[in-house]
Amino acid sequence: MTKRLAFLLTLLTLPAVAFTLIGYSAHVPLSRMGAALLDPDTAVFGEIYLHHSLLPRFFVAILAGAALALSGAVFQQILKNPLAEPSTLGLLSGAQLAIMIAVLVAPALSMGLRELAAIAGGFGTLGLVFLLASRQGFSPVTMLLAGMIVSFFAGTASVVLALFNHEYLRSVFIWASGSLIQNDFSNAQALTLRLLFYVPLLLLLVRPLTIAGLDEASGRSLGIPVRTLRLAALSLATLLAATVVARVGVIAFVGLAAPHLARLAGARTFPQRLIWSPVLGASLLLLADGSVMVLSRYIAEVPTGAATAFFGAFMLLLLLKKVPASVPSASDRSTSSRSKVPAHFMLGVAVLLLLCVALFSLTEHLFIGTLPLSELMSGRWPRILASLCAGAMLALAGSIMQSVTGNPLASPEGLGVSSGAALGIVGTMMLAGTFSPGALLMGGIGGALASFAVMMVITRNTAHAPGPVLLAGAAIGTFAATLIALVLASGDPRAVYVLVWSMGPTYRATAITGIAATGVLMLALVVVPFFARWLQILPLGDQAARGLGIVPWKARVTLLSLAATLTAAATLIVGPLSFVGLIAPHIAAMTTPPKTLSRAFCATAIGAALMVSADWLGRSIHFPYEIPAGVLAALIGGPYFLWLLSRKGR
Repeated sequence: MTKRLAFLLTLLTLPAVAFTLIGYSAHVPLSRMGAALLDPDTAVFGEIYLHHSLLPRFFVAILAGAALALSGAVFQQILKNPLAEPSTLGLLSGAQLAIMIAVLVAPALSMGLRELAAIAGGFGTLGLVFLLASRQGFSPVTMLLAGMIVSFFAGTASVVLALFNHEYLRSVFIWASGSLIQNDFSNAQALTLRLLFYVPLLLLLVRPLTIAGLDEASGRSLGIPVRTLRLAALSLATLLAATVVARVGVIAFVGLAAPHLARLAGARTFPQRLIWSPVLGASLLLLADGSVMVLSRYIAEVPTGAATAFFGAFMLLLLLKKVPASVPSASDRSTSSRSKVPAHFMLGVAVLLLLCVALFSLTEHLFIGTLPLSELMSGRWPRILASLCAGAMLALAGSIMQSVTGNPLASPEGLGVSSGAALGIVGTMMLAGTFSPGALLMGGIGGALASFAVMMVITRNTAHAPGPVLLAGAAIGTFAATLIALVLASGDPRAVYVLVWSMGPTYRATAITGIAATGVLMLALVVVPFFARWLQILPLGDQAARGLGIVPWKARVTLLSLAATLTAAATLIVGPLSFVGLIAPHIAAMTTPPKTLSRAFCATAIGAALMVSADWLGRSIHFPYEIPAGVLAALIGGPYFLWLLSRKGR
């Protein structure tokens, strides 16, 4: 074990130190670096910067990496979950949201109170995840999915807060992205004191937790209060993670990577992992930060948290094979119909509801006085039509994906298809240098198909079970979001357009946008009935499909290409995340008899009504300011997804 660990540490530490020195050398020559580090009273700016900013940054990277790795090792041991860590369980994002709320309530918030807010947010998130998972017997997959959706919801809520309080939260957002930039040694000193207090307490729990981790019954027979010990250890791990968030922002996936690297290097027992994980975590974060400093010579400096998320998403995809394939899905009550109402009647009700919502949104004048109706409608109809079509396309794509995968939780957002489409669109913008709707649509289709193909390849060993499939989609979404964040940090003038578009605003929709989206939707609605038989048979399995004369892979490729096209077109209008593709098919399933085509059309009308409603609410809640329709729909969709996860599986 010693040789393997020594080799791994060397492999991580040498590049980390080299990159750090290269980053430092941009400010101070190597010949003066030693003197600058030791002399705080130098009059040369570069040497002052090195001593008071870069040197504290070095220590903060080591301390934060060690704290997050230690927290991740404890979570994985107690929860017996190889993918558990502060970011995958939503603790980091929950702590960040709590800090942002606290800053708005008390702008002159001290660092101590900020840390208390982070701790409250971390414990609140952990409690929510545990509450959801308790109904599924603390299933590892359920916990991870709940953590990731809570994390996404907290991030979306943070975006909404920033939209209305941009001038107050701009610096908080820069900090929260995981930047290790320092101005003095205060954070390094604070992290050192916290580690000196928390680590000995954790060490006292090592032996009983090792016994309890092997067998809960054995722990009880030896007189060990297993639940109390686990609660104490989880509390200490949460305190460590929340402290890091309060001091340096969200640094994701270090707590996932370090314990696994320690295990691969030979640290088989919990005490060994508890020792080596912090060492490897410190080396990992120092390597990531050094890489960021080197890249900052060529592009605008990227927050270190974005760099760790980029590599962490890759690792999460590689580790999915360790997740159990069987996992409870959503409740049968949420996917099967108990309605005796005929399908055509429910479709008519859905269409009538859509027409009423669209007409109201088009003509209401609650906040604008006596503006003539003709002028009001001429300004609104493009955005309403675009919202309607985007919601309908996402709902239809979600219905197709649920039929193709046999997964009631499948949706363009949950499977990473929307994020892949967004990455393809952004790549077309930046690499091809074009904003042509046709080119962007083709880029989005390519990205959507590529992300779905990657997800299917990664989860083939688990027979594409719902849990691993959704986790793979979440990892792909994280990867795509990180790449988009790198584009935003690049300093390219086009990045502003990417930022505005990624929030899903519909107020930019033009007549051409609405008409083009209508054309795509109408074509899809004409084509889908020809595939009704495939949609009905594919959920029965490949063997049944072959027996009925269907070639499964051809049917899937065709249907997924259609779903990818719809997703890419909708993503162009409302951004990469809204969860309409999940919500609408479920509402249709609860109200419509089990006829695939009828449900798909009913879901299409419901999805359109949902997105038009989100567009109206977004422009009305805080008039004259707007919440982008995609963001508002995501705020509603995230809790709905969590509600589905909390239902008892079949």
